[in-house]
Amino acid sequence: MLNKNDKFSELKDIYENVEIPAQLAQMVQNTINQAETELLQEDLKQQRLKRGKKMKRQIGSVAAAAVIVIGSFGLGVNTNKAFADTVSEIPVLGSLAKVFTIEQVHEETDAYVADMKIPGIEGLKDKELQKRINELVHKQVTAAVDETKAMTKEDKKAFLETGGKEEDFMQREIDVDYNVTCVNDKVLSFSVYKTQTMASAYFDMFYYNYDLTTSQPLALRDLLGEKYKEIADKQIKEQIAERSKEADAMYWDGSDGIDGFTTISDNQQFYVNKKGNPVIVFNKYEIAPGYMGIQEFEIIK
Repeated sequence: MLNKNDKFSELKDIYENVEIPAQLAQMVQNTINQAETELLQEDLKQQRLKRGKKMKRQIGSVAAAAVIVIGSFGLGVNTNKAFADTVSEIPVLGSLAKVFTIEQVHEETDAYVADMKIPGIEGLKDKELQKRINELVHKQVTAAVDETKAMTKEDKKAFLETGGKEEDFMQREIDVDYNVTCVNDKVLSFSVYKTQTMASAYFDMFYYNYDLTTSQPLALRDLLGEKYKEIADKQIKEQIAERSKEADAMYWDGSDGIDGFTTISDNQQFYVNKKGNPVIVFNKYEIAPGYMGIQEFEIIK
């Protein structure tokens, strides 16, 4: 029978002769980096939970913004060279686009707390398209956030001018995150959403759908054909009728003087799901009361 030292020596010989893939070291490092980012995100989340939404704070008349930039890779053609090299060396993954966080920021002032995760694209064969998407996403999202920040500052100013006390003003919360819904060799679809929380939550949604075979934005017409409006309208109305059977469900139908759903718009928001079907999206208050939230309708091709 082998003693402990003999077993250890035998195992050591086995592992020393195992061939380790060349990409493993980089893949392990990528995993470590991702874990560190997730831990930092969780720490920020716990800090905000401890602080509480209704926490009152004594803040001077001049408050400086505290900004923590967790990660920023820029918006060049190759957003992260090391990442791109690693992905291109791994079979199968090298041909697919990747959507990942290129900039993460935590910012806090006396008027708001902002947590932003801005996505970017890496791995497209068409580098010019990749650059255009990254620049478009960054421009649209930061513009929306800047507008919300300005409105929040005006809200606080109005609050104080009408007799409100500094310590009674509740900081607004601004969150930016994203969701990847379809990535393959033909379609890239993802969304970015900005949430502003006060007494209730308000959303701004941005949808990005691209045909990677043509390097062009993907439209509903491309997915459903020339009669895309008829197809979508019919299925949406059928789904609304079915959902309306639920006790708490309510959709505007014109009976209260508020027009309900009639037809999708020419620039209707949508994303593509993993099945390749378009999912049409209506923001809060578009076709139903706010408590119904964002409404989504999958359209079967």
